[in-house]
Formats: sequence, C-alpha cells, structure tokens
Amino acid sequence: MAASDDEDELQRAIALSLRDAASSSAPEESSFDRDLRLAMALSLEGVSNRDAATTAPPESGDGPPQYAAANAPESQRKTQPQIEPPIAQMTKLPVTGSSATLDRKAMEEARLARLGKRKRSDSPDRPSKQVSKQAEGKNFHIEEVLQAPTLNIVVLSSFQWDDRWIFHKADPMKTKQVWIIGANTDAIKQNIVQELAECNTPNVKLHFPPMRATTTMHSKLMLLFHETHLRIVVPTANLMQVEWGETGKDPKSVGSWQAAVLENTVFLIDLPRRPDGAVAAKLETAFGQSLMAFLEAQEVGQKVREGLRKFDFSETNRLAFVHSIPGSHSTGPRCNDTGLPGLAAAIRRLNLNQVEHLELDYASSSIGGLKEEFLERLYLAASGLQPLSNKAPGGWSDCFRVYFPTNDAVINSTGGIDCGGVITLNSRSYNAPTFARNCLRTHTSNRTGLLSHNKMLLARGREKDGTPFAWAYVGSANATESAWGSQSVLKSGKEGALKINNWECGVVVPVPAEMLQGLGDGEVPPMSAFRGTVEVPFEFPGEKYEGKKPWFFMGQ
Repeated sequence: MAASDDEDELQRAIALSLRDAASSSAPEESSFDRDLRLAMALSLEGVSNRDAATTAPPESGDGPPQYAAANAPESQRKTQPQIEPPIAQMTKLPVTGSSATLDRKAMEEARLARLGKRKRSDSPDRPSKQVSKQAEGKNFHIEEVLQAPTLNIVVLSSFQWDDRWIFHKADPMKTKQVWIIGANTDAIKQNIVQELAECNTPNVKLHFPPMRATTTMHSKLMLLFHETHLRIVVPTANLMQVEWGETGKDPKSVGSWQAAVLENTVFLIDLPRRPDGAVAAKLETAFGQSLMAFLEAQEVGQKVREGLRKFDFSETNRLAFVHSIPGSHSTGPRCNDTGLPGLAAAIRRLNLNQVEHLELDYASSSIGGLKEEFLERLYLAASGLQPLSNKAPGGWSDCFRVYFPTNDAVINSTGGIDCGGVITLNSRSYNAPTFARNCLRTHTSNRTGLLSHNKMLLARGREKDGTPFAWAYVGSANATESAWGSQSVLKSGKEGALKINNWECGVVVPVPAEMLQGLGDGEVPPMSAFRGTVEVPFEFPGEKYEGKKPWFFMGQ
C-alpha cells in the first residue's frame, strides 16, 4: 500500500525542509525544535541515520521556510518590494452565517512581551493595526481561534509542527496540551519524548497514533476546551507559522515584512457545555460519533474522549465529520465509514444524495496521479453513491474541475518558488496516459500573488425533483488516493479491500436552502451560492492546461 508518487515527493521535500531547520544556526531554535523536526524528517523519509541530515543546505533563520526549492538559482526567485506587515489570507468557515477572512496583524513583539520572551533584536517596529476587509468577512487570526486567555486544554493534530511558534500562542506552562504526532518507529518516538522532557514543558503530552512504515499522519484538527465551550477547529493549514500568515521578515529587503504567501481555510464551531453538567453516554449526532470514532482509531486517551461528552453536540446535526483511517479495510463497519465510502455515507446522512446533476470543483495542493478512475469514484462518493457499486453518468469528467497552479503562477507569486514545496505534482504523473488532464484547471487566487494550500471540494447541483443543493468540504484531504483510499473489484466480482495510506479529516457543510432560492428551472446554483458559507478563494472556472505548464515539484 504505497503512497502516491507526488505524496512520496512531498514527504521527501518536507524531510529536506525539516533537516534544513535542524541544521540551522538560528539563535532561537531550541534543541527540541531541532530534534523534533529531524525526527519527523527521518520518519517521513524512512531513514534512521542522523548523519544523513548534514547534507541539507541551511535555512534562513528569520525568513519563511525555504522548502524543497531552497537551492534554486537566484534568477528564478522573485525580488520582494518594500511592503507592509504580513496579512494572512485565511477563510473562516462558520456554521452560523457569513464567511470571514483572517487579517494577519504582525504580533511578534506583543506575544513575546506577553509571554516574557526576549525580543528579537532585528525586529523592526510595526503598526499596531493592519486591516484588510472583505465585503462579507470578519478579520481574525490564530490568537482568536485559540482564545488562549480562557483555554484550559488543547488537543492538536498536524502534519508539520513549529513547536516554538505554538508555545508562543498557547503557553505550555498554563495550558494543558496533547499533541498528536506521526512517528513511524519506536526510536523516533523515544527521541521526541526525551527532547520534550528536557524542554521543561510538563503540561505537554505527546500522543502517537498507530502508524505503519508507509502511513502519513496528515490530519489537521484542534480540540479547544474552555470552561464555557468546546471549540472544534479543522484547518487546511499545518501548525506552521508561514501557513497562518506570519511569514516574518523579508530577508531580501531590510526593514520590511513579507506579505502572506499561502492561503488556507479553517472550519470552526463552538459547542456549549451540557446544561445538566453530566457526561453523556455517547455523542448524540452523527458528526460527534464520527469524530469520536476517528479519535478512538487514533487511540487518543480516554480523558480527551470523555471530555467531548461533556458538551452539547446538537448544533452539529446538520454537518458531517469525514475522516480517512489508514489501513487495509476488508471487513467490518470501517469499510463503509471512512475514506471515499465514508464521504458517500456522509452525503446520504445529510440527504444530499438524490442527485440528478452534480458539478464539482476541488482546490488541492497535491494531486498525485489524478487518475480518471479515482476521480470517477470521488464523483460517485460526492453523489452519495458507493464508489464501486455504481457508474458515473456520461460526461461526468466535464463536470469535475481540479485546480492546480501553473509553473508561472508559482514563480511569480509573492513567496516565489521557495514556497512551492507544499504544492506537489510530478511530470511522470502528468504525462501518464491515465492522468485526468481534461479535469485539470489553473488555480489563480483571487488575492494577487498568493499560493493555495487549501483542500476544498465544492459541490453544486440539482436533485431528481429539481431542488437545488450545494455543499462544501474543507479539511486535510487532497485529491489523491493516498488521502481518500483505493479500492477495486476482484476477479470474483467482490469488492476488494479499501486501502488508505493517510490519516485525514474534514467537515462537510451544506449551503442553507435560503441561499439557493430564485434559480431558474433546472439551473445549477452558481459559485456565488457559497457566499455566507465559505469564501471561494480562487478564480472560477479556471483555464484548461492547453499550452500551459503546471508547477512540477522540485522541477520534476
């Protein structure tokens, strides 16, 4: 059960990036930070020899991560102008109404002072307020997501980590923290645990979910326990400073700050404590039960799971929590409740499966082999149909668009090719006869110069009785088989095992019916129907890749 070509490349690139950080001479880099990155690098690449890390080039201490393209020729890098402090472009996906955009203020000095950390000597003064308003949005940043002043316990899950940055956002001396980290060997686990112990952070507990040699811990999830409420957060961003818009100082321009380079999306919902103060025997909604099943599969501790049952999940009744649990699933309920079958089941539970016509738009930062067979199964799952038991209608591929940036878009972006390492496709996959080139579209952000790290699937259509519908998936899953799973029909005619490589999770949010009124007979809702549910951050419908070159990971 091997990962897709592009995700293998991504893992190797991040390994190089993490190695860069491990060998960096940045003065604030802690030993835990270095060794955690190194350990993750080794786990991602399946390497156990530390000496291999010495071959990687160093990373700039204060600039954005250099990723895989750190050694690209200077002539290929974009020169940065004198610009204002960073403004991150992140969409909040609420369940209560309007979309919202993260206005990333430059808060380095303020948070360092608040936590008693020493001030960086090379940090220039910055304005106290930097506002960028969207027509229907509210400006917010990660401090508002965490609500640190009242945060009692936080459970974090991510593919990449910046421990120093996280500690600045949630003080480990005040807030109990559980970090769900992927590690493929006992040696790596022991090394991370030992380094954390030496960091003197007694309130931070590491948890390692079940991992095989080929498993990737890619899910992104935050459970934020407050006295009055539980906040559930599902971002597309890793726990990395650059992915939340805090890109830091521009190394090419003295005294200036580099603008945000990557845009992400985050779902969040606040759930009140149960009024009776009791611990429910089980969570009352399908959303809660699916979340609990995911945490149980990750073997997250009983105290965390019991803590969830102290809150009222009734507001999640109109949502779906969708996950991917790695392994080979041939028997039992997991064959139907995770990966693509799990997505199909979620669409049925939300009564969105009486599909006459369906249009899909998928913004993905990694697209693997993008085989037509896989996309057809994804199209069926999005229709609420079992992927192997049905056949997509003729012309389905004309209704499915996958968005990915061109080579020129990455080179000319604000961050340049240094920030292209989290966006993956290789030429072998693109030139393969099975590649669904008909479905590929250029990804151009509505905000000039930004690259996308989103994993967003937007569905619009008409039911068999003519009723319009639309829904959005936001989460960690890219448009790859590693994320959603592969499955085939055996020679016997029976369905083969569902094989999933990655831990993934996301949320399906239906568009309210009132946003779909006033359409003509048989008309499919336009992209504007998502207004108030989620911001569509890219140009629609995108251009076909005729005469264009996509961004190839590491130039491959």
